[in-house]
Amino acid sequence: MKFPSVFFKEEIREGFIVPEMMKRAWSAELEVLEVIKDICKTEGVRWYAFYGTLLGAIRHKGFIPWDDDIDICMLRGDYDRFLLAAQDNLPEGFVLSGIYGSEPRLWDANKEPQARVIADETLFPLPKYMDRFHGYPYMRIGVDIFPLDTYPENIQEQYDRVKLCNDVHFTVINWDYLRGKGELERRISKYVDLLGLEIADEDEDSIRLELRLAADRLIADGAGGDKVYDVLRVIPPENISDYHPIKGLDKLWFGEGQTVQFEDFDMVVPADADAVLRTIYGDSYMVPRKFEAGHDYPFYKKQEKAFTELLRESGVETPVDEFCRNWHKLKGED
Repeated sequence: MKFPSVFFKEEIREGFIVPEMMKRAWSAELEVLEVIKDICKTEGVRWYAFYGTLLGAIRHKGFIPWDDDIDICMLRGDYDRFLLAAQDNLPEGFVLSGIYGSEPRLWDANKEPQARVIADETLFPLPKYMDRFHGYPYMRIGVDIFPLDTYPENIQEQYDRVKLCNDVHFTVINWDYLRGKGELERRISKYVDLLGLEIADEDEDSIRLELRLAADRLIADGAGGDKVYDVLRVIPPENISDYHPIKGLDKLWFGEGQTVQFEDFDMVVPADADAVLRTIYGDSYMVPRKFEAGHDYPFYKKQEKAFTELLRESGVETPVDEFCRNWHKLKGED
């Protein structure tokens, strides 16, 4: 992908300063999305911008100025077909992370329930990585892919499923803490019964993976219906009396999708993007509200500190932004 040099300059968008490094992160994420799009095109898989990426596409014709990632979604059938195809067709350097990764290192690289395509640091040495991603230096840049699943209309059954799924992920993420509290074995035994698992004498990495896969299968085995949602990420309250039933998205709102402008490129959004956005964000979604990202901004904050120390250890005293800005010149290129 080609970006004009001005794209990487710090700028103010809607009163918010978008730093130079964030522009590089955006360009790197768009490169990963391009890899995903190529597989989807070959396999006939439908995908759509989702969450903040969808909101940015409609409201800003690009990234939300204070957002720092790309989110897309697929209906479960397309999601499964993409994951199967990606295992053999991702180009060199790109891998699936999370439960569909090929090894424990990649299972731990993404503890969220949804799939993620990342640039793998073991396949991309730093110079090659920075060349590929427009001077962006922080490893494991990627794109989240959210499956949209059907769900039971019965409120008790709906609650029980999302509660069990959420509990499994809580256990996996807090494994050592729960072991220390003496709760781990009891939880595993409960999940084996509820999910119908047969866990052999395996190492703990494999047990954690099997639990996560079982939770994914539980949600994927919806109850039919015409509405879907990102059910994997629904966080239920402790008691069903406080539970708000899922307000789903009509499958017909997605359809063939439509192509809209996103920065200087194209982005596919649901056929009825307005209905999807109103359901997720409310009727006033076109009114910007700053600083609503669900994680610390920027996401590369810790990596930035480590990379600064790495440069200093290598005898480079220039700031990271300047180092990346002059990357090609440092290599002797124009």
